[in-house]
Amino acid sequence: MRMITAHLVDALRVFGFDAKHAQVYLACLELGSTTVLELARRTRLPRTTLYPMLESLRREGYVRLGKRHRGSVYTAESPAALAARLQTRSQAFTEILPELEAIRASVRPGAGVTLYEGSDGFRQLWERIFRSGVSAYEICTSGVGLTEFVREAYLVERIIAERIRRGIRSRQLIVDSPAARRIVAKDADELRESRFLPQGITLPATTITFGEEVGFITTRRENTMILIASGEIAVTFRTTFDLLWHAAVPIVRPGKP
Repeated sequence: MRMITAHLVDALRVFGFDAKHAQVYLACLELGSTTVLELARRTRLPRTTLYPMLESLRREGYVRLGKRHRGSVYTAESPAALAARLQTRSQAFTEILPELEAIRASVRPGAGVTLYEGSDGFRQLWERIFRSGVSAYEICTSGVGLTEFVREAYLVERIIAERIRRGIRSRQLIVDSPAARRIVAKDADELRESRFLPQGITLPATTITFGEEVGFITTRRENTMILIASGEIAVTFRTTFDLLWHAAVPIVRPGKP
């Protein structure tokens, strides 16, 4: 008999199962038409735990209840049937998606705060920026903190490349350093205009202002991204950025006065 592997349990959890329900469904799949006693032996779960779980799986349509001799038996629905059901649900949702988006677009959201963590959170924040539909954003950064979350190759090949593909321009205030000068040397190719902040200032967190939202990317030590959705806060940060922009040092390109 095949062992129930962790990757199968994890895959079913994506489908909507919790770990124990996934374990019971997989055991039913392995055993065919099976009794609660057989399932208890296979899963090492007590029958008092299995009965409500099996009833829940039956209501959801993942197992069928039948009779054999004098007792009840449970049979798992085929994986193909589950896949077909998932496809049907996806198609049904896709059909009403434009209406749902229209409802969402009709409501002006109030201020809200979203927290992200780690490298996945870093990627989610940038996906939020890309999905916002903005044509430009302002970023204030030390120039080195972002690579604490993802490799430089990911920044260039995924994030910056996607920004260029979407035609999103940026203005950047960056602390002057050898690393910053390597970054700004590529401004023209990466749809970016930069100005230097003085060397030696402390700027551990990066701020990005886009549309009516402001994102904060902390250091890896704090490991947090904070997104504030507030038009008034965005205007305040954009005004502050503009004041710093006019006070910052313009970058002199080689061959230009």
